[in-house]
Order: sequence, then C-alpha cells, then structure tokens
Amino acid sequence: MRFEDLRGILQYVPQFKERIFVIALDGAVMRLPNFHSLLQDIAVLQSLSIQVVVVFGARRQIQELAELRGVKLTSDDGMGLTDAGTLEVSADAISRLTSELMGDLTALELRVAVPNALAVHPAGVIEGVDLIHTGRIERVDERMLLAMLKEGIIPVLPPLGYDGRGATLRVNSDEVAVDVALALDASKVIFVAEEGLVDASGQRLAQISVGQARDMAKRKDPSADPSLLSKLRHAALACNEGVPRVHIIDGRQDEVLLAELFSNEGVGTMIHADDYQHLRKARSSDIPALQAMMRESVEDAALAPRTREQMQKSIGDFYVLELDGNPVASVAVHVYELEGGVKAAELACLFVRRAHKNKGHGRKLVAFAEETARQRGCAWIFALSTQAFRFFEEKMGYKEVPVDTLPAKRREAYDRSGRNSRVLKKAF
Repeated sequence: MRFEDLRGILQYVPQFKERIFVIALDGAVMRLPNFHSLLQDIAVLQSLSIQVVVVFGARRQIQELAELRGVKLTSDDGMGLTDAGTLEVSADAISRLTSELMGDLTALELRVAVPNALAVHPAGVIEGVDLIHTGRIERVDERMLLAMLKEGIIPVLPPLGYDGRGATLRVNSDEVAVDVALALDASKVIFVAEEGLVDASGQRLAQISVGQARDMAKRKDPSADPSLLSKLRHAALACNEGVPRVHIIDGRQDEVLLAELFSNEGVGTMIHADDYQHLRKARSSDIPALQAMMRESVEDAALAPRTREQMQKSIGDFYVLELDGNPVASVAVHVYELEGGVKAAELACLFVRRAHKNKGHGRKLVAFAEETARQRGCAWIFALSTQAFRFFEEKMGYKEVPVDTLPAKRREAYDRSGRNSRVLKKAF
C-alpha cells in the first residue's frame, strides 16, 4: 500500500470510528479466489475501531449439496417454500459454511462467535401456500450483539433461526442483515454480492435512491439476478427504516470492500435514504426566519453576522432543512474559481436550532454540502470555524490548514472580519 493510499483511508476514520457496519456475504463470494483478501479487509475495518457484524448466505452451497444428494429444492433463498428435504440440505450446507467461515476468521486472529440472536417464527401461509420450514425474523437480541461488539467480538450470523418450540427455520440472509442493522442502529449495510449492479449498457450504477431501488426490485426483470433484486428490495426497506447508507459491491473485485468505503467515488452501488427530502434551496422569504433563528449563535460569536442584503445577494447558495414545514437548520455552499480552472467550495452558515441538535442534522447538512460541491466540480471544500472545529475534524474528516490556503477573495474577507477562525479543509 502506498502512503497516499493510507492517508486516503485515514481521512475517513473519524467518520467511521465506533460505527456499526453489517457486512452480508453471498455464499458464492465465499468460493472466490480473493475471498481471503476480503476477510482481511474486514480485519482492517475492526482494527480501525469499526464494529463489524458478519451475515452470510448459502444459496450456492445449498444448490451444490442438493445436486450432490439428488434432492429437488423447493426454494434456495430462504424466502419461498422450504420442505423437509430442502431444510435438511440447507441446514447441512449452512453448518459446513459456518465452520469454514469461523476457521478463516480465526486464522486472521479475529475474535468471532455465532450467537443465537435471532428469534424467528414460521412464515406461515403466503398467497395460499404454506411455507412450512421457512421463517421470518420476529426479534433481534441487540443486547447480546452489542455486548459482543463491546468486547471486540465479531458476531457471525448464519441464515438459520429457531422458533419458540426449538424448531429450525430457514431465513433469508438479506433479511437478516437488514433486521440486525435496524436493531443495532447500524450506519451501513454492505452487501458483498456475486456481481455488481449495472445499467442496460453494462456501466456501474454508482448511486441510486430508495425510490429507484424499490422500482427496480418491483419490476422483476427476468434477466436480472434474483439475488440482486432481493438486495435492492431489502436496501430500500433498510433506508426507509433509518439505515443511512446501503452498499452493493461486486465480490469478484480485489480490495472491493476498502475501495468502496475509503474512496470518494467508490466501486459499487450506494443506495441512499432521501436524507434531504425536506432540504430545499432557500428563498428570499426565508431570510427573516433564518436571521431570527441564527441570532443566538451570532451573539455567541459562533456564526458570523450577515445582513439581509448579504444573504439576499447569495440566496442561491443557501439551503434550508425543514421539519413539519418549519426551518430548523441551514447551510450554504459558496464556490470560488481558482487558478488553472480549479474550483473550491466553502461550507458556510452551518446552523441547527438548539431544540434539534444531536439528531444528526449537522452531519447530514455537511454531507449534503460536500456532495453539492462535488457536483459543481470543486476539487476541495473548506469551512471556517471558531467553535465547531472539533466537529469538523473528529466527526467529518476535515484537516486544519494555514489561512493562506483560502482563495484570495475569501482571504480578504477573512482578514477584514477579525474573527481569527480556524480553516478546515477536505479534499475530494
């Protein structure tokens, strides 16, 4: 690894530290030549104080074992009918795979365990068909999982569960990943799939919204891999229920996990919740409310004062976060032209009303400002702060830089203000 690669990874560490990532592995991925490298990536995540839960599927192994035994499967994905013969093959294949995965992770000196953390119940009769030994998750024992994570133990969850009578039930691994992520308030679900998500021309889909993911899953394109359709459906569910980001990555690629998480562009597909559904461009009519909302922070010297005329002049750069039709937060993105055609952006006027602090709005607004800057072709973004610099450094991955880093036009205003703000920068 080159030193610049290491620096690129380290800039994300403050954002990811102590966060929970649920990594869901397709069974087919566990047969690839680069699978050991993928497990090493998981070890890297844990070494960076990222808490990891591993979920795995076994469709490929179940198919292979069924063929070997001459058993006709009623379902291989844990969603349809599971008869007695299918359950026997599934349980045997999953048990073998669990043992292999535990051995591989242990060989990397990782502490791992298979907890009985899923309470399931029979799926019952769906559209007139009794699914028999197929289960649905009733509850996740998050206290057990959190206790393991606190001790540095990676929980490994197979696609099997047990009901109140002790009966074994087959469950879908995508459902397990999402339900566990929701129970643990995870920051990410990462599906490591047999293949990546591409458009009709074969180009990678870098980002799609929840609505797009849901529509793609509902269309049930016969040419699409059913496994990918399942991931899209569960990704939409996860985002709607509160998981900020879901990733689908191609397990055949080398270093795919680290490349997706620790690069601006990524290498897979990110499905994002509509975090900004109430985030809109500010209007001139918002200025009085914004000034009133920010008055306390201006008086505390946390924000620079802005006149109505100043705000009106750059109103196109301001964005307002609304809840129930009321503005509760704001951010501005100003773009500067530099020499050689390079652009830089300033993240300014970041404010969240006191009653709405500590609910993640600040992070969302910063992420939105960064994405806006990228879309406008900026190479980097900077923020000036007198009191919130620790937030930018420790939570958002910014670095303090000398004042002369500022664009010349912004440096003049900085000198006139006399605020002696710290300058924080993040490159894209």
